[in-house]
Amino acid sequence: MPKGPFRRLSVALRLKSAYVPYSTLDTSSLAQFLSSSKSKYLKDRYRFAWIQSEVHKKPTIPLMQFERDDFSLREENLYALRLAGVNNPREELLCLTDLTEFKPFPSHNFALVDHNRLAGLFSTDNPSARVTAVVDHHEDEQLYKDAADPRIITPAGSCTSLVASLFPPEIPPELATLLLCSIFIDTDGLKPGGKGLKVDHESAESLVHRSTLAPSVPNSFTGNQKATSITLFDAQAVKDLTTELNDKKSDLSHLSAWDLLRRDYKEYSYALSWAPNEPTIKAGLATVPTGKGGYGMDENRGLTALGILTSFRDGSKPGKSGRGKHKREMAWIVLDDAELPQRAGMPSLDTTELAKRLWKGLEDDEVIKVKKHKKLSQLQNGDELPPKSNARVYKQGNADANRKIVAPLLKNILQGSPPLQAN
Repeated sequence: MPKGPFRRLSVALRLKSAYVPYSTLDTSSLAQFLSSSKSKYLKDRYRFAWIQSEVHKKPTIPLMQFERDDFSLREENLYALRLAGVNNPREELLCLTDLTEFKPFPSHNFALVDHNRLAGLFSTDNPSARVTAVVDHHEDEQLYKDAADPRIITPAGSCTSLVASLFPPEIPPELATLLLCSIFIDTDGLKPGGKGLKVDHESAESLVHRSTLAPSVPNSFTGNQKATSITLFDAQAVKDLTTELNDKKSDLSHLSAWDLLRRDYKEYSYALSWAPNEPTIKAGLATVPTGKGGYGMDENRGLTALGILTSFRDGSKPGKSGRGKHKREMAWIVLDDAELPQRAGMPSLDTTELAKRLWKGLEDDEVIKVKKHKKLSQLQNGDELPPKSNARVYKQGNADANRKIVAPLLKNILQGSPPLQAN
C-alpha cells in the first residue's frame, strides 16, 4: 500500500490514531491510491479474509456496491471524480463486478458508509463477517452497538458530511473537493432552507479552504473569518460547481428506462414474521428523477417486491418559480409465488396476501398520503410486468416523503405484526 496522502482514505474511520500530517507525506494521487489498493486486494484471494479490525495497521479499500457498467448511470459522480483526478473509475475503483468469482464474499471485516445494516451478499456463508464501523444518516436499525467503532448514525443532508467530520485539519485538496461535491449534490449547494443541516454546513465550511476551490472563493471565506452557510452558498465558485453538478445529474437523455431503475437503487431483506415459517424475502426501492418511462422488474435479482419512487416537476403547472410543482408518485410490483424460487420443504409464500398487506399499509399511512393513480389500469394491462404480478400505482400527497421515509415504512409494513386486515 503506498504511503501517499490518500492512504488516509484507508484509515478515515480511525484518523485520530493513524493520522500523519499531510506535509510529511509524498504526493501520490487519489487515482494512484485507488488503483494500487484495488490491485493489491485482487492479487491474492486468500488475503481477502485477513483485513484486521485495526484498519490503521492493515489497509482497507472502498467497495462500490454496483456493477462496473453502472458507473455511467451517475454522470455527476464521474464529474466529481474527475475533479479529484480519478479519470478512469471503472478500472481504479473496486466494484461488485471484480468479485463475482468469489463465493462466499472473501473479506470478514466491514465498515458501513451510508447504510447501517450489512447486506446478505457479504454475510451469507461468511460466519466471521463483522461490522467494525458505521457512518450513516438513515434510520438507526440498532445493530453493531458493541462491535462498531466509530458508530455514527445521525441525521444529515449528506452522509459525506459525517465522514468529513472525521478527517484531520490537513487533507489533500483533491480529496476535499471530492467531499464538497458530494455535499453539494445532496444539499443543492447548501441552499438556504433546503436539505442541508448544521453538520452539512459545518463540514462544507471546514472543507472549502482546503479544497481546489479555495483560490476561487473570496478570502473572507477562507481566511481567519470562517465562512458561514449563507456566505458560502453565495460564493460564485460554489454556485458554478453546484450548477454543473446539478446539470449533469438532471440530464437523463442517455439513459433507458432500465438504466433509470438501476441508477439509484437500494435492496433490502425482510423476515415476514406473520407468514408461515417466517420466510425472508428481498425487496428493492428505485428512486427515479422523472415521472415518465416504463416500469419493469429484473426477475434475476430474486426480488419479491419492487417499489419505484418517482420525483419530478409538473411542467403543466409552472407556478411562480417557473420550474413546475414538485410531485412524487410510486409504483409497486409484487411477483406471484409461481414466479419465485420455491423453498425446499417449506410452504409457498402467499404473495397475494403480501400484496394486500402492502397496499393496506401504504394507503393507511398518514405521512406519505397516497391515492390510487389512474395509471394503475395502464400498468396492469401492459406487457411490461412478469406474469400474474400484483401491481399498484399511487400519487403521493406528501412530495417531501422520499426514500428515507418510504424505506422504514416498507420495513414496518412487511415485518410488523399482527397481520394487517386488507381489502
